[in-house]
Amino acid sequence: MNALPNKDDLQSSWEDLQEIYTEYLKPHGVKIPSAERYDEVAKSIWLSVLHYYSGKEVDKNTVSDIVKRDRPDLNHDQQVRHLKRDGWTLIGRGKHTLDPYRPSLEWINTKNRREGRLNARSFDDIKTLFGNKCATCGAREGRPDPRYGEDTVQLQQGHMDPFKPVNMANIIPQCQFCNRAYRSDYVFDEKGRVKAIADIRPVKQAPLFVKKTVYRWLKDFFSKA
Repeated sequence: MNALPNKDDLQSSWEDLQEIYTEYLKPHGVKIPSAERYDEVAKSIWLSVLHYYSGKEVDKNTVSDIVKRDRPDLNHDQQVRHLKRDGWTLIGRGKHTLDPYRPSLEWINTKNRREGRLNARSFDDIKTLFGNKCATCGAREGRPDPRYGEDTVQLQQGHMDPFKPVNMANIIPQCQFCNRAYRSDYVFDEKGRVKAIADIRPVKQAPLFVKKTVYRWLKDFFSKA
């Protein structure tokens, strides 16, 4: 990969990839940039480069070099791995190989879980979607929790967003330990990961330098509001 592909090569790669996407990935809801030219946005460049080197490992620095050449206004440190969030299958770490014919397993699992949640009629249905495991730590119901000795895991209704009603669309299964530890202090995503705070308590418990950082950020934020 000493010589970088030229712009015409990458445009052809982009057009070919769009056809493959339409047939194989669009039905699964995988996201692709709405771009006619390969260099319109960073992600269209990433995909064009990865597809150009079809079947080969591509170092993220190669992608960054092409972005630097064709779109010098963009950030030069390109994080190609973020394509996984859009449903693309990337094989490898640091060096990536694109498989444009199947959505990522994580994407399929998330889609199935979301569709299953829409049809859920009980908490047992929700637990089944998560394999009867805590969405946050992965502990399995009915088994001893490895963190707390012989205490048996019991799945409880974790409130994803404390600002919204408790219903099938707003609960995740959490073991009694995670549910008790997080209380209503946080907002969780569908995978049981914290995505925001919902109460001042975590800030109160934070070290002083974190409190100062939060204070400075809020001061700057509200001064621009």
